[in-house]
Amino acid sequence: MPFSEEPRSYSDTRKRTSSEYVKFSPDYRVVLRILNPEARTVWKHWIPEANGGRGLGAVCPNVAPGLNVCPVEQKYSSYPKDDAERREHAARKRFVVNVLDRTPYTTCNSCSERTPAKKNPAGLGKVCINCGQELKGNKYAPLNKVKILEQGPNLFNKQLNVIENMQKEDTGKDITEYDIVFTTTGIGRDRTIQALPQDPVALSDEDFLNPETGEAQALFDLELLAEPASSEEVALMLQGATIEQLNAIRGIE
Repeated sequence: MPFSEEPRSYSDTRKRTSSEYVKFSPDYRVVLRILNPEARTVWKHWIPEANGGRGLGAVCPNVAPGLNVCPVEQKYSSYPKDDAERREHAARKRFVVNVLDRTPYTTCNSCSERTPAKKNPAGLGKVCINCGQELKGNKYAPLNKVKILEQGPNLFNKQLNVIENMQKEDTGKDITEYDIVFTTTGIGRDRTIQALPQDPVALSDEDFLNPETGEAQALFDLELLAEPASSEEVALMLQGATIEQLNAIRGIE
């Protein structure tokens, strides 16, 4: 592959990943090229109290049978198993993989910011996702930014695994050899994501250059992303700790 592996630096990975997760939106289609032949499996808590009430995810510290160091698990262990609050905080199975975000982007003539083509609420044309101004006659090109795709079994097991098997049987191509278009409908618990494979197209070295710096992009270290949070971190998250406070105890400036 035309990119180097990310060095095993917990600090650098934390800083890089703060805003590099793929975000799906009903406003526009997302185009991704999966870069890892296998995803990394993690068990994560969503902690709504964290980050000043905006919520954060944390890999559960209980990584072995019988281990009971996770403050979330400890807090809710006495609750009935069907209790809504306990279920909301329970660790859920997630899959993590590197992707190249190839969503078509353009530069808005009004605010000069990069933007995908957002659906116009009025139903006419496309608008900038930043300022809402119409995008008329703009030329688009793939964003080509290395990001992290993290989702649960509904997307990975029920769709991406099916796509991988069908494409392998029909074309002999691996899942890393073609783009996949993701269309989102609804929000919150009503959100659904549909994945559709595209024709196989080889990527060039140029496709892996950072669109902002022109430098070659490295993959994120999936092993580091799967490392469990410390009990101290999780306890602070339950108390509403912000990202800045968490980074402080991690030694990240």
